[in-house]
Amino acid sequence: MKEFKELERKIRSLPEPDFDKSFPKTTQDTIHENLLQFARSYEKKKKRSGAIRRMISVGLASVAAIALFAILVFPKNEDRPSGLDSDKQGQQIGEPPSINHDDQTPPNQNEPDDKASDSIVYKNNEYGFTFTLPKSWEGYQIVSDSWEGISTNEQQNGSMEKGPLLFIRHPEWTEEKPRQDIPIMVFTLNQWSSLEKEEFHIGAAPINPTVLGQNNQYVFALPARYNFAFLEGYEEVETILQNNPLQTK
Repeated sequence: MKEFKELERKIRSLPEPDFDKSFPKTTQDTIHENLLQFARSYEKKKKRSGAIRRMISVGLASVAAIALFAILVFPKNEDRPSGLDSDKQGQQIGEPPSINHDDQTPPNQNEPDDKASDSIVYKNNEYGFTFTLPKSWEGYQIVSDSWEGISTNEQQNGSMEKGPLLFIRHPEWTEEKPRQDIPIMVFTLNQWSSLEKEEFHIGAAPINPTVLGQNNQYVFALPARYNFAFLEGYEEVETILQNNPLQTK
């Protein structure tokens, strides 16, 4: 603005020309034509600059829209799982990942069997058998008793057969709240043969004990109706007996 004012001041300071002498009709027409051309040229430039500004504005708006779309649609890098680790960015995506077999740890051959680690074993060296119990029975007790059989021979009326009866007792068993024991009857081979021949019977029930195992000296059996009282833990004892826990030597 200062430059225009300075130019205007200098023009006004010039002496007033003699228009009739210095600007004849032809000169005035030429000046008029030049002014019209200048005005038309200025108007074209103004329109062109306006169009350019509009194009720039539209371009900036498009860029802003694309950027906003990218922000909303595409997740951030830190939120997107990367198929390559940061130290493997130079690896081509099409290549399959290499496997270092040296880093794979082989299974420990010395690890104990799960079944063995979850169980304990009662060993009876006197009669030659073992009995596997759950780990929860750790601290069990062995209670010794005896079984009695009554002869069925009238000539031997009153004679009795006897043998050992062992109870494996749960560690939580108390007199106030007894739990189901695991009873094991021990028969000699001759006694078991006589029982099978019904030469004697045990108890009032006409059911013989169930065989749990046998070695060359003894037969080990489960009393009939041993869980008739349905004490606490009888279901667990049934589950234990289903897994053939008694093994003979």
